[in-house]
Amino acid sequence: MKKAKSSSPISKHMIHVPEFKYIPPEIWTRILANLPAKTLLTFRCVCKSWRSTIDHPNFISMHLKHSSINSGNPKLLLALEGLGCYGEYGGYSLTVRQANTLKKTARIFKMEDLFKYYILGSCNGLLLVRQSGFGFCSEELRVSNPCIRKSLRLPKCPLPLSSLIHDAIYVFGYAPVCQDYKVIAIASDHKAQKNIYVAVYTLRNQQWIVRNNGQSFENSEFRSMFYEISEYKVISISVFFQGAIYWIGNAPSEGINHEEGPTHLVSFDFDSEKFTYLELPKPVLKRRSLRFVFILRESLAIFSISNVSISIWVVENGAWAQRFKGESSWDGYDVFFDCKLAKCKIFYCESDGGCFICGKYSYNIASRQVEEVGKSMSKYLYLETYLDSLVCSKEYGQWLNSLVGGGFWMFS
Repeated sequence: MKKAKSSSPISKHMIHVPEFKYIPPEIWTRILANLPAKTLLTFRCVCKSWRSTIDHPNFISMHLKHSSINSGNPKLLLALEGLGCYGEYGGYSLTVRQANTLKKTARIFKMEDLFKYYILGSCNGLLLVRQSGFGFCSEELRVSNPCIRKSLRLPKCPLPLSSLIHDAIYVFGYAPVCQDYKVIAIASDHKAQKNIYVAVYTLRNQQWIVRNNGQSFENSEFRSMFYEISEYKVISISVFFQGAIYWIGNAPSEGINHEEGPTHLVSFDFDSEKFTYLELPKPVLKRRSLRFVFILRESLAIFSISNVSISIWVVENGAWAQRFKGESSWDGYDVFFDCKLAKCKIFYCESDGGCFICGKYSYNIASRQVEEVGKSMSKYLYLETYLDSLVCSKEYGQWLNSLVGGGFWMFS
């Protein structure tokens, strides 16, 4: 009697699947580096080996690099909103939102108190946050990581901010050579703007160092951070990019022409603490326009808009290259004018032919249409880049298990 043929198609050619009993550490380290920071905080509890790996500075740097590469488009933004009747006092909410639609994807915390909070800058997933209450003595600066919900309280700035507070500027960035984070405090004379005061805080040394005490305003390279549009006083909007902070300003040898606007892209390197200047493109200087610095993909760029035309330029090998030129609209110009007055950053999204997010509004550069994408959002709104990060090194000081101080707050 013949044996019945097997109905299974793989019985004749059985596939042998090897059993992996051991995965080399370098393999699962790469796997872990691709996971979100929130997941990695949970995985620290799996075993001592994983905890040691996740806490190691080399792994934190690897994870940060993966996060930067995989940030995607549309990118994610952090939105700090005031919840009070006037959009400020009465509480704050910090949420993560899609850049192109401002649709909420996660809420980090909701704070209910009478303090005021400002995001002064971002770098490698860290935020520089200022908290102020009633009276100048209550001001507090923190470097916070919203992904892991920890913060580092900075000592009081040595500059005489009690009399200069209205004109104080803080810039925040990372010095890649010395591998340290720095906060630069700049204040101008409150009454006459005759002097500028500068102090530098380094997280590794955990102390402020005064770089100059009352340097002449006209001779200071930071002076172009203070300028005016018509009768309005404006602080230049700065962007951190590859170890330096950039803003649209003027070279020290040139006076500030309030009618024509700033003429140079100014940078301050966090390692060398030196300045560089790149004159804006000639077509931009020929017309009266608003000028913004922003990040376009992996390049530093400027956006120029007047009531009749717009243009986008990027820096390539130390020179300008035009990426876009088109017509403008009065509605679009008004949105960016208000954005400049409110000291809001702009963010570029490639969806629908390219659009900018300016506060609650988006401006499509192809159709010239303005859309209120954040209709349900507060009048007081600040947007900043969001990056998934584990950065929280003990060598920089004692990190607290809170993003900000005071008040009644809850995490989502």
